[in-house]
Amino acid sequence: MAEVKLFANLRQFTDKTAVTSPGTTVADVLHALFNQYPALAAAVLENNQPKPHVRIMVNGHAIELGDGLETAVTDTDTIAIFPPIAGG
Repeated sequence: MAEVKLFANLRQFTDKTAVTSPGTTVADVLHALFNQYPALAAAVLENNQPKPHVRIMVNGHAIELGDGLETAVTDTDTIAIFPPIAGG
């Protein structure tokens, strides 16, 4: 199972900083994760795609620069999900 790290306000949906979820693509992992934590899906996705400014990374690499939600993952990969963050 891939490890999924949640940052900032996304942690409130699981009460954890990291969870594990099965799957062979980012989409698979997120689908399994969102089945367990449905409210998290609404915070991360819009029309089955990451919301604007939500960043999903696999091992430090942004998925939008690769295969998007179809990015392949293994049990040793870490997926990080960052919500929009403002500041200055």
